Amino acid sequence: MQLSVTIDLFSGRPNPSMVLSDADSKALLKRISFGRFKKLNEESEPFPSLLGYRGIIIEQFGKKTATNILLRSHYTMDYVYADNMLAPSKSLPDIESFVLDRLNLFEEPKGFRSFKRDLKRRIEYFWEKCPRWRDRHRKIYPELLIDFYKKIRFKSCYCAPLPDLAAWNTNQDIQWDNNCYNYGTNYRTDTYAQPGEATGSKYTDLSACSVPAGEISARMGAVSDGLIALPSNNNTCPVPGHLVALVVAPDSDYHWYRKGRNGKWSHKMGWSPATLLDDSGNPINDPRTADRGDYTDFCTFMQVIHGRFKIK
Repeated sequence: MQLSVTIDLFSGRPNPSMVLSDADSKALLKRISFGRFKKLNEESEPFPSLLGYRGIIIEQFGKKTATNILLRSHYTMDYVYADNMLAPSKSLPDIESFVLDRLNLFEEPKGFRSFKRDLKRRIEYFWEKCPRWRDRHRKIYPELLIDFYKKIRFKSCYCAPLPDLAAWNTNQDIQWDNNCYNYGTNYRTDTYAQPGEATGSKYTDLSACSVPAGEISARMGAVSDGLIALPSNNNTCPVPGHLVALVVAPDSDYHWYRKGRNGKWSHKMGWSPATLLDDSGNPINDPRTADRGDYTDFCTFMQVIHGRFKIK
C-alpha cells in the first residue's frame, strides 16, 4: 500500500499533492493515530472552513494493509474527518512535520513563488485562527442558519440561491469535487471548475486582480465563461441572477463568495464544507470588509445569470 499526501491550501485551484514511496508511506503511518469515528451531526465539532491552509489529506491506494486508516482522511486541528465521520486525533503536528521535511518533493504550484517559504506561516495562521473560529461557530451558527432560510425580505435578491449547505456538504464526493467557483455560481460540475477553462481562456496569472498584458486573470476567465463584471456595484443584488465576489491571494490563489437571499454571503473553500462565516468566525455582510486572510485583493462583484454561463 502507498499513500498520497495533499496539503489543503487552496480554495479555487487544485491543491499541491504527492505520492509517497513505500518507505515514506510506512514512516507516515507510524505518526498517525486517532480515536473512534462517529457520524457527523449537528452537535459534531465543525470542520474549520478557513481561507488558506486547513490541514493535510491522506489517501491510500493499492493493497490495503491491516491498519484501519480510511481511504481518504482529512487531518485538521484535534480531529480527523472522513466519510461523513470524525474522530479525535492529535496527529496533525506530526504529519505537518513530516510534510515540511519533504517539502522539496512537492512540485511548486505554478505562479506561487513563495509556496515553500510561506507554508509554515500559513500553518501558524491556521493554528491561531482555528480555535476562535470553532468557538464562534458554536455560538452563532444555529441562528445564522435560521436567518438564511427565513421568508425573503429583500425583493431584489429573490433570484439568489439559498445556501443549500447540506447539498454541498453532506455528500463527500460532491464536497470534494466542487470548489469555490462551483459554489459561487451555484453550478455543480464535479470537475473542480476553473475560471475560463470551459471557454479556452483559463487564467494564466494569479499575481493580482489586474495582470500584465498578454496574461489572463481569474476575472477575465470568468467573464469568458459568461459571468458579468460589475466594478461599480456596491454590494447590491442584480436582476436577474445573483451576485458573486472575486478575491485573490496574490501569487497564490483566487476565491469566490456568493450573496444569499437574505443579503448575507456564504462561500466554500476548495474541498472544505461551505460556510456562512469569515476567517474570524463572523457573518459576512460584505466580502470587502470580511476577514479574508491572505486573499487581500478584492477584485470585483460579478453577476451570474442562470443558464447564460458555462463552467468546466
